[in-house]
This record gives sequence, C-alpha cells and structure tokens, in this order.
Amino acid sequence: MDKDKFIYSSDLKYPLWIIAISMAIFIVFIAGAVSYSRIFPEGEDIRIKHLEQHHDEQVKYDQMIELLEEIKGNSEEEISE
Repeated sequence: MDKDKFIYSSDLKYPLWIIAISMAIFIVFIAGAVSYSRIFPEGEDIRIKHLEQHHDEQVKYDQMIELLEEIKGNSEEEISE
C-alpha cells in the first residue's frame, strides 16, 4: 500500500509530468523536422547550389581577366602607334 501512496504523491507526480511533457515536445520537434524536410526537399541542395555559385563566379572571374588583358593589349597597341 505504501508503494501506491508514493506513486500518487506530488513528490513524484510533478517530475513525471515534466519528463512526459519534455519527451512530447522532443517527439513533436523531431516529427516537425522530418515533415519539413519532406515538404521542402530543396533545402538539402544548398551545398550543391553553393558549389555551383563558386564555379559560376570563377568562370566570370576568368572572363573578366581575359577582357582586362584584351583591353590592356589594345591600349598598348594604341600607345605604340
């Protein structure tokens, strides 16, 4: 009988409620994260998009260098004439 009294006492009831609510919040958070990743799958492609941006920037940088060298060559030809 003392065991039943201890289980229903407020000394144990409140910590058990806190643990139960914490676990419920954790489960809801995990379920929300999983459902969000299924609804918006493009969030996983961020790294690929980032790497593509670096590649595109490098191509533009190379084109800019080529144009600057061409301008430099044209200006040197005009000076030598």
